[in-house]
Amino acid sequence: MLKPKQRRESEINSSSMADITFLLLIFFLVTTTVSSDKGIKFLLPQKATDVTPTKVKGVVNIFLNDDNQVLLGKKGKEEEVSLQQIKSRLTLLDREISAQGDSIIVSIKVTSGSLYKNYIEILDQVKSAKIDRISLAQE
Repeated sequence: MLKPKQRRESEINSSSMADITFLLLIFFLVTTTVSSDKGIKFLLPQKATDVTPTKVKGVVNIFLNDDNQVLLGKKGKEEEVSLQQIKSRLTLLDREISAQGDSIIVSIKVTSGSLYKNYIEILDQVKSAKIDRISLAQE
């Protein structure tokens, strides 16, 4: 009787597997692009000696509280406004303050319980009102 042929187990040659893996790794590293988040652009003072004293007359406060209510106005005369009204109110206040010979400074204060998207919306509204002197604070 004939004996069945014994099968020899075939082996996968893994000697070049490391080379292929290394080449694939280099390929993906070279072809991948890294996006950089630009964030919000602010012009910061160059030196601490460039600090000029500010007049309290030109300061407009914007306060965002834990309930995400926005209070806008001069000190002691703040009133609640919506996020969409910030730009128009700031434009009116800028005209009023410029007529007195001062320049407007916007002070934005937020609490830790307020929403970040509302904070960014306030910054966008201030920037769209073409106000470049901004003070940021957190309570």
